[in-house]
Amino acid sequence: MLIVAGTGYVDPERRGALLESLAPVLRHVRTTPGCLDYVVAADPIEPDRVNIYERWESEAHLTTHLAGIAQSAPAVPDVRSVEVVRYEISGSRPLHG
Repeated sequence: MLIVAGTGYVDPERRGALLESLAPVLRHVRTTPGCLDYVVAADPIEPDRVNIYERWESEAHLTTHLAGIAQSAPAVPDVRSVEVVRYEISGSRPLHG
């Protein structure tokens, strides 16, 4: 399993429009094979920040997604900066129980 997580920064007055423009992409990606979670959301504390979180079943699924998104990614001119990190997960268990 792979987790991709990060942050992006955008002018606070443009954040809502950015998230709205990404909604169709999020809906589409969530239906692709191997995608377990995919979200870009407004940070509740910092008005210029968005949080990025993805969870993929395998390296192959993420690679296929990245190849496709490179070809069809929407322009996001309002984003000032983005930092995204990939985490390889060797195991998991419920937090409680």
